[in-house]
Amino acid sequence: MKNKFIILVTTLLVVIFSPCEAQNIGKIDNYTKGELEIKVAPFGLDGNEILVGKVLADGTIQFNWPEIDLADYESSGFFMNHLKSALWMIVCHDKKIEENNEEINAVNTKDLFLYKYGQNVGSLQPSTRKEFSDSDTLETGSSFSWYYSDGDGKFKAVCTVYEEKGGPNDVYEIDKNNIQNTTTYDIDFKKGWNLVEYSLIELKDQKRGGQLISTKFKEKKASINQVTNNTNWHMKYWANDEYLEIEHQLPKQTPITKEQYKNWMPEKLGNSKRTVYEIGKKMERISSTDNINLVFEKGAKKIDITVLDCAGSKESAQAYTMILGMGSQEWKDDTDTGYQSVTKMDSVPVILEYNEKEKATTLSFNSNGRFSIHAQGSEMNPDELWDYLKLLNLDKLIE
Repeated sequence: MKNKFIILVTTLLVVIFSPCEAQNIGKIDNYTKGELEIKVAPFGLDGNEILVGKVLADGTIQFNWPEIDLADYESSGFFMNHLKSALWMIVCHDKKIEENNEEINAVNTKDLFLYKYGQNVGSLQPSTRKEFSDSDTLETGSSFSWYYSDGDGKFKAVCTVYEEKGGPNDVYEIDKNNIQNTTTYDIDFKKGWNLVEYSLIELKDQKRGGQLISTKFKEKKASINQVTNNTNWHMKYWANDEYLEIEHQLPKQTPITKEQYKNWMPEKLGNSKRTVYEIGKKMERISSTDNINLVFEKGAKKIDITVLDCAGSKESAQAYTMILGMGSQEWKDDTDTGYQSVTKMDSVPVILEYNEKEKATTLSFNSNGRFSIHAQGSEMNPDELWDYLKLLNLDKLIE
């Protein structure tokens, strides 16, 4: 009896103190992207995104729709509409509305966004269709969307659209003998998150503009408790995983200190002598000052080099991956004064600009997994400037 009492108390404690469990709702086939967060943005992006679940490493989809306070979203009133508008019931030649609660407002989340390391990397679409398709697809089947409602309410209606025929003086009349589309609404919202199934039930070949085309003929929007068992979870993924990992790991590293720069900076590059240096130079289009600028000269030849340490800064890490992206494919374009190109120099992708008339070269590239280098050379061609840059010995800077 004592053991039974202990088990009962333990069970009650688990029920009382355990958080709401996430609901496994489906799985993405052939999934390889690791764990991702699922967010919605019914009240706009830029900080208004709401975490509603995640995709596990094996592709399992979990939802845990949170309670929210509309007061936390200043723009929520702008996005929400009464039920009829929120459900996009706009053009109807014949409306048969059985129930309509105009006192409540709702908003469609529309998109399920995927996030990794705080960045939007893709989207997710639940649909009974085999292939990924947008809401305007001409294929029977269902898609699903979550709405947020500020109260309980019902909307039951039928919207019928008839063919319009042109009359005298371009006055259009409807032909009630020729239905073009019928959409049925069967909505029963509770305050909070609600799931709606949008079904394209039937297609029909109809004449439009003198042509016979396939059109949406019968549609339905209805409240449901959960997605259907035959739902496919289609993922669009647009992030570059290599760059994403770099942008995540580089900010965790400790930037080079001013003392390290001073101890490293060379007095000469080949036969050119250092004439100027600046640590923490303000740069265009990037706020980071974790850099060193070096100028070397010999006669008419001048080399101006900036080494940006992309560690410790998300912005700098993005600058690093931007150079990676720009240098990912080789190309060459002629200009009025010379040429621009992306090429490999000693197997390093380099973004290059050469002015043949002035014999001026600009090279940009990444090095040592953390540095972005921008160099300008006067009175020298690209190969000459590259030979100087190879003497920088950046390995010693991170020893």
